[in-house]
Amino acid sequence: MHSQLMIDVRFDNPVREARISGMNARALAEFRSCFPVTDRCVYLNHAGTGPLPVAAAEAIAALAERYCREGDLPYLEGEAVLDEARGLAAGLMHLKPDSIAFTRNTSAGIILAISAIPWEQGDNLVMMRDAFPTGTYPYHYLLPEVQKREISSSELACDPERLFSLVDGRTRAVALDWVHFLSGAVVDIRTVVEFCRERGIWTIVDAMQGLGALDEDFGRVNADFVSAGANKWLLGPQGIGVLAVSERALECMRPTNIGWLSARWESFEDVFTPRPLRSGASRLEEGTRNYLGGYGLRESLRILHRAGMPQVTRRIHELVQMLTAGIERLGWEVFKPAAAGPGAGIVACRLPGADMAGIFARLRSQSVVCALRQGWLRFSPHFYNSEEEIEVVCAALAG
Repeated sequence: MHSQLMIDVRFDNPVREARISGMNARALAEFRSCFPVTDRCVYLNHAGTGPLPVAAAEAIAALAERYCREGDLPYLEGEAVLDEARGLAAGLMHLKPDSIAFTRNTSAGIILAISAIPWEQGDNLVMMRDAFPTGTYPYHYLLPEVQKREISSSELACDPERLFSLVDGRTRAVALDWVHFLSGAVVDIRTVVEFCRERGIWTIVDAMQGLGALDEDFGRVNADFVSAGANKWLLGPQGIGVLAVSERALECMRPTNIGWLSARWESFEDVFTPRPLRSGASRLEEGTRNYLGGYGLRESLRILHRAGMPQVTRRIHELVQMLTAGIERLGWEVFKPAAAGPGAGIVACRLPGADMAGIFARLRSQSVVCALRQGWLRFSPHFYNSEEEIEVVCAALAG
């Protein structure tokens, strides 16, 4: 494997007996075979875009071929596949399927949440100062009259109670990134959401950098809205996302995003007889579904379920620790979360005084795929990455 690498690294075996406890060599080899990207590069950019597994790509291609040759897809057949994907997404989050709506992406879910909350004159919103733009642009541009009170990700990850001092009787909502896109810092969302629920404050969680990497029981978190696109840690296609909506939100939210397919149809022979709206979050899916994305996402979620989220999380944490230790031995600076305890699947690093853009380009030429963000190289391994790939990255950084 990795025959295209241009650095002097050789593997005795592409997957030696795993030194990391998350899974054995046989299981790791099986999962790696699902991702052909492992044959051409060391792919550590899951915080940017996750590669599609073979099964997802084949499902999308097969459906596209049906559209090409048959013209359409029976409505109930497509809905059954989406409902299966909905159940798999719900299971990953420890939620009921009725709480899951499919969206286009993380932003679409956040925008939907904003429109569902009954804002009033004089309200304020508590949000993260250094959130990814997904968690800033919608609030600033869609809520210009709402006062913004900001807290940094490091402050929040270090002590979530620091947020409490920003809240008063006019706080309508709190919006957070569960995992920071650069530091990998993980916010204690359970503590924050519990505080907010006791005061009737709405909560919006951007879970893009955590869902599929961290095992969390969102039934116990009970945030009002949790939004994540499928194309990063969930290893799904672009153009489809997951929005989890709490029972309280479904009962109390303003009517929003309602269209004709918010109702439950068995056929379209009679379109003039009114149909009742769906009872769960799927009523927020207003029109024609993204079946191509849904068919692909179903396969990606099956892989995560087969691996098991506790094992996925443990392996990611241990790969991150291995990578962090290797980078620090080289004398590089690692952007570590301020909070104690494990972060998520992100390791950001830099070499003071070095041309980071140049190093990034060199890594790409050596078939090591990461991201460059704010002057930091960001590596983000997933559970199927190998220890040998971590060694390749460290050797490339030393070169």
